[in-house]
Amino acid sequence: MVDVEIPRVALALEQDRNALATAARKGDVVRIRRGAYCTPDDLRVDGAARAREDRNRALARVRALDSQLRVEHVFSHASAALLHGCRVWRNPRETHVYQRYRASGHASADVRRHSWTLAPDDVTDAAGLPVTTLERTVVDCARAMHPLEGLVVADSALASGAERDALLDVLAAGAGHRGARRARLVIELADAGAQSAWETWTRYELLRAGLPRPTTQLPVETDRGLFHTDLGYGQWALGIEFDGQVKYRPDGVRPGHDPAQEYLREKARAEAIRRAGVTIEHVTAADKRDVRALLARLTSHLPPEVVRAARPDPCLPPS
Repeated sequence: MVDVEIPRVALALEQDRNALATAARKGDVVRIRRGAYCTPDDLRVDGAARAREDRNRALARVRALDSQLRVEHVFSHASAALLHGCRVWRNPRETHVYQRYRASGHASADVRRHSWTLAPDDVTDAAGLPVTTLERTVVDCARAMHPLEGLVVADSALASGAERDALLDVLAAGAGHRGARRARLVIELADAGAQSAWETWTRYELLRAGLPRPTTQLPVETDRGLFHTDLGYGQWALGIEFDGQVKYRPDGVRPGHDPAQEYLREKARAEAIRRAGVTIEHVTAADKRDVRALLARLTSHLPPEVVRAARPDPCLPPS
């Protein structure tokens, strides 16, 4: 599992109120939720994208709520996914928590409380906080979220060591709960080979169109050694790569990361894959604006009869 670092949180009840108000006006602290603050430096990561800062804010809200609650609670759904180190499609604006009582009419709007339906085996701790187990977290997300969002979590969980059979066992133990059919589909489609949420999205759109399931981390033997494309169809010599921008930023991947060297390595790798007879199609986040055009570009490399046979999956709604 990924080690998760949660930003430090200062509670207003434990601070000098005048000093805290002054620090907030100066921008030295940032309000995370009612009565809880972080410093900007605790939220930011050098060279990180805005999504990483949003993730840290979500984690900080979890820590704050844990300190503020005076009743037994277990963090769940997307909040638990973050604590387990899983990827998420969108960082949650609400903190999800199981509690034994229903929320009052004055409950905080940034907290999503779920009724308590947990067995002892469904509870563990992650990053020092009480959470649903990785398996229960995946099942809860798959039941409650959009299938793409659930699939991002499920892909990440499988890569972290979760077993598909164990996920299905947890799902079966909660037979009768809403969303079971959707959750089963998400679990069956999950793939540990996805290495980013956008790779999951690319695969999701192919599956949603009714196309054959692509291979993740497609192996390609080249004259420069063995390489892998993010996903693709080996039988039709098509590799699909999602191009994120972070690896082309200074320090984008790791401290000292050189984007110029990264570009040269990627160029040499791509040329070797092409010499091996595999076509590479590149996908970016901009393709989400026109999925139909993206699919047309990708399917142009597939046999016409395969494309004609594809039927959109009604269980997979637009992303």
